[in-house]
Amino acid sequence: MNKKVSLVVNLVLLVAVVILGYNLYEIIQEPVRFQKIKEQRYTKIKERLEQIRDVQKTYRAEYNEFAKDLNSLIAFVDTGKQSIIVRKDSSFMYYDEVFQQERSKDTTIVRVLGYKNVKESLFGSNFDANKLQYIPMTENKFKFEMEANKIKVGDVVVPVFEARAPNVDVFADIMGKYSDFIDKDYGLKVGSMTEPTLSGNWK
Repeated sequence: MNKKVSLVVNLVLLVAVVILGYNLYEIIQEPVRFQKIKEQRYTKIKERLEQIRDVQKTYRAEYNEFAKDLNSLIAFVDTGKQSIIVRKDSSFMYYDEVFQQERSKDTTIVRVLGYKNVKESLFGSNFDANKLQYIPMTENKFKFEMEANKIKVGDVVVPVFEARAPNVDVFADIMGKYSDFIDKDYGLKVGSMTEPTLSGNWK
């Protein structure tokens, strides 16, 4: 083998080593890159879900139920009023016919002093309530899924709601590239339709 052929072979081997090394590096780096993207998006989505939960808690305090859809939730933020309530412990006397004597009974007196704007109270007057419906970092292409109802827990009927951001929507733009690392059946959510909780599934 002359020097020219040997040089060509060595160059080919060098190129092959470089390509193999680069491919190996890419294989190692792919899950690292996806993890960074995931953390960045999940952080924003958690913040938005917590905002939705805050509005729902305020809505329930006013109406004893949760808003059933995102449009109702947004309208409540834009135009709704939140009661300013003062509670005071008190007691009163009543006649107990069983014991045939007067007895004292504790109670709580609730007074509504006035009302305050929901948007300003929760987020500030410049907050854009319309963005509550969109999953962050999806360029407003995907909306949260949300529903509300009432369930029976023991002998008590309680309102429940759930807001979700499915992974298939959260990572729709990079699904082709990172499909192997994405759990397509998972998604971030707050609340539950089957139990009375307002917790997020990341805690």
